[in-house]
Amino acid sequence: VYAQLMLAPPLAAAISPQAREVILIIDTSGSMEGASLSQAKAALIQALKSLGEDDYFNLLQFNSSTERLFDLSVPVEPTSLYMARNFITALRADGGTEMAPALKMALEMPDIPQLMRQVVFVTDGAVGNETELLQMVAEKLGDSRMFTVAIGHAPNSWFMRKAAEVGRGSYVHIGKPEDVEERMSSLWGRIQLPALTEICVNWGSQAEYYPEIIPDLYAGEPLWLLARLPSEPTIISLCGEYNSRDWNMNVNGWDAASSGPAGDNLAKLWARKKIEALEDGLMFGADPELTQLEITGLALDYGLLTRHTSLVAVDKTPRRGLN
Repeated sequence: VYAQLMLAPPLAAAISPQAREVILIIDTSGSMEGASLSQAKAALIQALKSLGEDDYFNLLQFNSSTERLFDLSVPVEPTSLYMARNFITALRADGGTEMAPALKMALEMPDIPQLMRQVVFVTDGAVGNETELLQMVAEKLGDSRMFTVAIGHAPNSWFMRKAAEVGRGSYVHIGKPEDVEERMSSLWGRIQLPALTEICVNWGSQAEYYPEIIPDLYAGEPLWLLARLPSEPTIISLCGEYNSRDWNMNVNGWDAASSGPAGDNLAKLWARKKIEALEDGLMFGADPELTQLEITGLALDYGLLTRHTSLVAVDKTPRRGLN
């Protein structure tokens, strides 16, 4: 039995803004020179404008080395904002792309009690050590959230999307300079209003569900969850934190389960998500041969194309025999 849930957030007016610690990381390596760095600077200026009076913030830049503006995150005040704007204006693109030290520095900074930490990572994504970086995010993230902003026409979209998934955040791509204000205003407006955090779903015993790492639910951004269950669910229980208070809800399992053509489509969608999760597991030490066997079995069972399988077209047009 396959089931899906859509968690729809309440209207933004019903959500109380949550005080946050926002750490902005910008890539200033040589590959960012020109339009990419200009777009990234504009994105950071937009971020400063979105900060609330109860927020704290910090700025880090990285290329061959890493530099942070403040030793510890600071309150949003005229002086700190002035220093931040000067820091952004002075940024220049040069050197290599050493992301790991910047991520490590941001994620290991001391927590500020009662504040949700949001790490916003702005880069063109020109990296080759994706596995090492994703492992670091998974290991050091803690209660932080990571949001990735890809700049330019050829970002490493796979890495940026995966970093946001592991970081329980979201991914934004900005390809044109004229898109910066709209896309970033949307991101900043969304992430300052987390509607539901620390989400948990009890599908019942022996359920396989995706995404395995459930992100927060933000105003204006629904969240879809998929599961395969051993039998028709009766009740699906959800929990989380809403406006800093415990939240619980039960859903009728019959409403979530699907059968017929809709169920077939849902089954294929679930299988794709499982294959993606299996491939991600290779980054964290899963056995390659067993993973390939499992992916191949799923692809054959559900009729899916993967890097281990292919589809063959068979022409069944009747042909006349030769006389």
